[in-house]
Amino acid sequence: MVMNFDSQLLLNLVDIAGQVLLVDFVVHELLNLIDSVGQVLLYLVNFGGELLIFCVQLLLSPVYFGGRLLIFVGKLILYPVYFVVRLLLYPVYFAVKLILYAVYFVVQLLLYAVYFVVKLLLYLVYFVVKLILYPVYFIVKLLLYPVYFVVKLLLYPIYFVVQLLSYPVCFVVQLLTYPVCFVVQLLSYPVNFVGKLLLKLVNFGWELLLNSVNFGVQLLEKVVNFGGQELLGLENFDSQALLWLQNFLEQVSLTLKNFGWQVKNLCGQLVNWFERINHWFHIALPYLITIALFRALYIYYCYRRARKLVEEEEARKLKELLKRKEAERIRLAELEKRKKQRVEEMREAQKKDLENTKLKEQIRAEVGKELSKLEETCHDMASVLRGLGITVSNGTSNEVRVAYKKALMKFHPDKTSQSDIRQQVEAEEKFKLISRMKDKYLPTL
Repeated sequence: MVMNFDSQLLLNLVDIAGQVLLVDFVVHELLNLIDSVGQVLLYLVNFGGELLIFCVQLLLSPVYFGGRLLIFVGKLILYPVYFVVRLLLYPVYFAVKLILYAVYFVVQLLLYAVYFVVKLLLYLVYFVVKLILYPVYFIVKLLLYPVYFVVKLLLYPIYFVVQLLSYPVCFVVQLLTYPVCFVVQLLSYPVNFVGKLLLKLVNFGWELLLNSVNFGVQLLEKVVNFGGQELLGLENFDSQALLWLQNFLEQVSLTLKNFGWQVKNLCGQLVNWFERINHWFHIALPYLITIALFRALYIYYCYRRARKLVEEEEARKLKELLKRKEAERIRLAELEKRKKQRVEEMREAQKKDLENTKLKEQIRAEVGKELSKLEETCHDMASVLRGLGITVSNGTSNEVRVAYKKALMKFHPDKTSQSDIRQQVEAEEKFKLISRMKDKYLPTL
């Protein structure tokens, strides 16, 4: 103890003596003087190098100037030659360019014509193939559609039964696995948190230890360097540096011990916190399971409800589709029925017209015989009109004209009844007879 006190006292006396003798100040000024002398020497060396470079450039500048002058003279001589050669070659260049452009245009035109012909042939082939294959495609589609409909109709109940059986199985599996997954996730969160926290603490401690060691090494180097510089003035500086290093290492060890106690306390707090979470989790586990069951039931209810709505919507769409198909079938049947009725009506009308034509021919033959006899027995217009039932009193020309007009009005085809065929044919024949007799007996009327 007395020896330590004596050494400490001696060190203090040495420090006081060093401060009194201004050893530090002298050493510092010497070092500054050495740095100043070194900078001056470096400046002189740099200046000498720059001066030498300037001299070399000054010596080489006439050579550089002469080279540039020769280059300028050569360009001045060669520029007229270059201009003449370019002037002579420009027509040749223009002609070659024009020929190549013409060749390029002709080749492009030929290629475009070939491309157009090939495209037209391919389009015709495509159109013919499509025209040939379209009936085959339509027939195959028409043949396969009933098979597709029957297969779909047979497989739909199997698909519905499989879905109906799979829904409870999936629901039970989800209901059984959901609490296990929830417990595993809930347990994994504290474990992950504790692991991450411990890793961070270990990394922090390791970085702190490395920084402390690096700081100690750097400080030791500085102390050694400083001790080497001060060793010229102080003989016992190494013992003081070792003493300072010993104190610093003791402080670092105390800091690490305090850090270890803090980490230990933090880990104890984390363990207590985890135990409290575990306790409250065991208390809340039945409630969580109940909530999960009710939530699963609610989800299943919502799913079944949505599925029912979808099935109702599909059933409604299917019903509407069947209604539309039935309405379309009825409409097509009505159109077919009306078409058949129209065909039958046309056939009946043609048949009726044929019968009416035959009947008209028979009646026209009978009436023509009677009117031929009347025409043979009559010798003037008045007798013809009397034979047709028109009253002519005295037979004068005015009375004949009036009777002729009455006969025309009476036997005109448009004035007779269209329902009585015999009356219509008689009126037509009598109108023709009156017209012939008028041309014969009354040409000036």
